[in-house]
Amino acid sequence: MTVRNVVFDLDGTLIDSSDGVVEAVNYSLRKMGEAEQRPEVIKAFIGYPLSQMYPQFTRAPVRELYRHFQQKAAETVVSSTDILPGVELTLHRLKATGFQLAIASTKIRRHIDGIVEKFCWHDLISAYSGGDEVEKVKPDPEILLLTLRRMGAMPAETIVVGDTVNDVLAARAVPMKVVGINSPYGGREKVIDAGPDYFIDSIEELVELLDNLKKEAV
Repeated sequence: MTVRNVVFDLDGTLIDSSDGVVEAVNYSLRKMGEAEQRPEVIKAFIGYPLSQMYPQFTRAPVRELYRHFQQKAAETVVSSTDILPGVELTLHRLKATGFQLAIASTKIRRHIDGIVEKFCWHDLISAYSGGDEVEKVKPDPEILLLTLRRMGAMPAETIVVGDTVNDVLAARAVPMKVVGINSPYGGREKVIDAGPDYFIDSIEELVELLDNLKKEAV
């Protein structure tokens, strides 16, 4: 089948909200009397659930850390977010050539709302889902299945684009085709080792890749 729909991860794929995330994580650690972490340590976990990150450097209760994180993140995440290079042009090109675009992210819905509003993506993004809207986040496929329902799309006609191992595993579990993309936060080799169907080093390569897939399907 021809690929008609693209579901993007958000952090590290379309946007960089790392400054706000780092600030919120260290705020939560301070509130619990824990030592702050270096930005590069925190950034390596961006795109993964906070429940996977916190146990790597603290034994403080994750639920309390999460509560403090969200208090600060409400101030910092959307305001600090920037679009990654090449993303805006790529989204417009894909939309102009008939692709339906969506987002499936571990970020909470409220933050995705703010990001879509900030960058005026309402006309580009047909649907999106946040990590607080599902019981299990990536690598579980639940958020991708929810996004497919909201798009009215079939898995066989949809491709996932993401920068983490969890994006690859979640897509595989549907199953859906998946494009791994080089992340500004690192982890390139891990993503490649996870076995995506395709791998690109920059978002600009996606237009040519999807165009080639469309030609192969004819």
